[in-house]
Amino acid sequence: MSIINSIKKEEISIEKDEVLRYLQYKNQEIDSSFLKRLDESIEKVKSIITPKAIYGIYPIKYIDNKIKIEGTNLIIESNDIKKLLKDCKSCILMAVTIGCRVDKEIRKEEYVDLSNSLIMDAVATTFVEKICDYIEELIKKESINKNLTMRYSPGYGDLSIDYGKEILNILESQRIGITLNNKGIMIPRKSVNAVIGVYSYENKNILKNPKKSCYICNNYNNCRYKKDIKNTDFDK
Repeated sequence: MSIINSIKKEEISIEKDEVLRYLQYKNQEIDSSFLKRLDESIEKVKSIITPKAIYGIYPIKYIDNKIKIEGTNLIIESNDIKKLLKDCKSCILMAVTIGCRVDKEIRKEEYVDLSNSLIMDAVATTFVEKICDYIEELIKKESINKNLTMRYSPGYGDLSIDYGKEILNILESQRIGITLNNKGIMIPRKSVNAVIGVYSYENKNILKNPKKSCYICNNYNNCRYKKDIKNTDFDK
């Protein structure tokens, strides 16, 4: 089990296009005043987040149509995860958060300027996903001759959201401040838990995914946040 409590925020940057995707931007015209508010939200959110992560690498065993996470009581029944972990011998369970303060600031902004709170919310979501990417890159550097599949979170596709509770319990996520409320929602709200496959470079049977893309996701046709073919190019 590895805990990462000190993530250098100056090493983390996000793209405006990603924030706009979470705002469900569909190539509408955007004026300079909105872009200014977007820039201000990015700076504000970055200044208050406290990124932390915890992860563990576990051998996996295939039992009938289920996947047993060795060393735990977790048995996953999901066609999507079977496809993700096909021919993998181990997987990573991971939890990431950007802290409670951003949740509080978003709630405060709701009473002042609702549109600004929505922008901040999208910015915070983009940051937590970027932190996940950052952690994955750290893991890759530590894993000689290994590569990672895309990450897959409970609630996506046919992977029940109920597995999230089990993943957090295995990781003892409270050590980085992540808990579940009585509705099963993660607190802080801007937190992620996920499963990632680990495979050898030599394995020719794995669908390698060096660059993530919405287009290879099983839920592409149903996702309201999927990337559009056209690029807004605001980050260029």
